[in-house]
Amino acid sequence: MIPALFSTQEEIVKKLRGIAKVHMFDSAQAISHIFYDVFKITYYALERKKSGLKKIPEFPVILRRQEITKLVRLIDYFHSNDKNYVIEHELTQCFGQNFTESDACKFFEFYVEGDTKDKFGRSIHIDLEDGIKFMYKNYLTDQHEIDSNYYLPHRGKRLPWIRHTIHSSTNIYTRIDGEEREIMYLCKYNLPSLDNESNKCQWAVIVKKYKKDKIAPYSFKTAFPIIKYNGLLKRLERYQPIIDVPGI
Repeated sequence: MIPALFSTQEEIVKKLRGIAKVHMFDSAQAISHIFYDVFKITYYALERKKSGLKKIPEFPVILRRQEITKLVRLIDYFHSNDKNYVIEHELTQCFGQNFTESDACKFFEFYVEGDTKDKFGRSIHIDLEDGIKFMYKNYLTDQHEIDSNYYLPHRGKRLPWIRHTIHSSTNIYTRIDGEEREIMYLCKYNLPSLDNESNKCQWAVIVKKYKKDKIAPYSFKTAFPIIKYNGLLKRLERYQPIIDVPGI
């Protein structure tokens, strides 16, 4: 049985406020956080749906109930698998002013490049020639050009996080991008030396392979920090939990 629909926006706000008062503050805060994420990610989904239309329709663009339910499951999966890792020596060994671009390239070659597997046994190959490109970005061309002028120190310093994220993450998502299937691994890292507002960072590692290939290993595509929470939700909206795609 479907509950009666609200007649106005104000009625929704009033009802939610009334329900919130029934709960203890901590519970209400947790519930509000989860449903904020649902509201926000459905907003991003709606905006992407609108942008995909060839012309503006005469009627309002909305998400179907099934589309909204799918996003609710996505948020539930994210919160259930979002784990916080405290940075220790192994994950900070590339930090410091003395860790240079040259050091980063050598570290990638000796400690990152090669074959590995994720927590669930998926084979992943990390290639030196293509792999190090993720540490460089020409923001004028939006291309990964290997040039010292475009080196991103904050990515080089987090090289140990690549394998750690692949090996540790249970927060895993997938999507089809053209002819490729992507898998995105997320881990949240805590940097104790920073202030409380900016000491947590979601680190994303993305691997790829031809979408019809069932045998070859995935190959490392890129890795990057996600600092802004809404930026994380906007990215998540394009993916689905890996558990929803059996055999991947």
